[in-house]
Amino acid sequence: MFNMSKKAFWVPYNEGDIYPTVVKAHQAISKYCDENGDSYTFTGDDEVVINGKLYEIYRGYESGREK
Repeated sequence: MFNMSKKAFWVPYNEGDIYPTVVKAHQAISKYCDENGDSYTFTGDDEVVINGKLYEIYRGYESGREK
């Protein structure tokens, strides 16, 4: 379950209607951070530290979103 007390932000995936794998999620976050000059370290499959702040990686599907 998604922990609302952790920091979060939206990272778009190319295939928004397909549940992203861990690899695809990490690739999207890496691309986002590289493009924005942010430092990042993956601490697990579903956690990343960006600019010194811990974020949970939520890979769930958001119903109702269209391409």
